[in-house]
Amino acid sequence: MELNSWQAALDFFISAFTELAVLFVLISILVSAMNLYLPKEKVSRLLSGNRGYGVAMGLGAMTPFCSCSTLPMLIGLIQARASFGPMMAFLITSPLLNPFVISLFWITFSPQVTLLYAACVVILAALSGWSLQRLNFQTYIRSELLTAAPSPCGSGCDDSGKVVSKSATCSTANCNEAPKIIQASTLKMLTLGALKQLREMLPYMIFGVAIGALLHGFVPLNVFEGLAMMNVFLLIPLSAVIGIFLYVRASTMIPIAASLMTKGLSAGAVISLTIAGAGASLPEMIMLRKMFRWPLLITFVFVVLLTAMVTGFAIELVVGSH
Repeated sequence: MELNSWQAALDFFISAFTELAVLFVLISILVSAMNLYLPKEKVSRLLSGNRGYGVAMGLGAMTPFCSCSTLPMLIGLIQARASFGPMMAFLITSPLLNPFVISLFWITFSPQVTLLYAACVVILAALSGWSLQRLNFQTYIRSELLTAAPSPCGSGCDDSGKVVSKSATCSTANCNEAPKIIQASTLKMLTLGALKQLREMLPYMIFGVAIGALLHGFVPLNVFEGLAMMNVFLLIPLSAVIGIFLYVRASTMIPIAASLMTKGLSAGAVISLTIAGAGASLPEMIMLRKMFRWPLLITFVFVVLLTAMVTGFAIELVVGSH
C-alpha cells in the first residue's frame, strides 16, 4: 500500500510539475507580450474603477487556469500597474470560474446550484478586492514584482515613451508606437524573460508541487466519507480548511465532489471543499509567498476560506430546503 502511495505521489509530481512549468513559461510569454505591445496606461485604465472589477473577473472566467498557473498572469497585471482590487478579484475568480467548470457544475449538480455558486464567487470576489484595496493591502506586494516589463525599445526608453539614450533600436517614433508584429529577437527576449521568471519561482514551485504530490498520494479523498454524519455547520468550515491542503483543479474536484455526495457528504460541504481546494491550495500559497508579504498572504487565505464557507452554507440552505 505504501509503495503504491509513493508511486502515486511521484506520478502526480512529474505530471503536475511538467504541466505547471510549461504553462508558466507560455503564460509568462503571452502576458509579457501583452505588456510589451499594449500601453500601460490603457491596461491600467481598463482595470481600474468599478468597471475594472467586471473586466478582471471576466478575464478570470475566461482563463482555464488552476490556482498555480494563474500566477504568471497575476505578475503581468502587477507589472502593468492594474488596480489592486480588480487584480485580487481576478486571482480569486480565475481558478473557480471558467466555461468548463460552469458546464461541469451545471451537469453534475443543477442550474440553481450553478447560478448560486457563480453569484457567490463573483460577489465575494468583488467585495474582497474592493475591501483589500481600501485597506491598502497593495503595500504588501513584494517590490521586486513592480519592475517594468521589457520595453520593445530596449533600455533606451522610459515608460512614457521618451528617448533616454539613443541607439540603433530605439527612436522617438518607435517608442511611442508599438511594433505591429513580434520579431524573432523580441520573441527571444520574451522567452528569456519567461525562463528567468521560472528560475526565480522554481524553488517555490518544486516545494509546492512536492507537498501537493505527497497529499495526493497519502491522503485519499475517501477520508471524507467518515465525516458524513458530522453536523453540517461544523462540516462546511472543516471541509474548507481541509481543502486548503489539497491541490486540485475545480474541474477535477467536481466529479469527486459528486461521488462524495452519493456517499452521504452534504452539498454545502463538497462545494466548500471544492472552492478552498481550487482557490487557495497549499502549493499556491507556497508560490504566492514569493510574491506577497505575510499580511496579504494570510488575508488572501482567509478571503478564500470565507468564500468557501459562505457559498457552502448558501448552497446547503437552498438544496436542504427542497
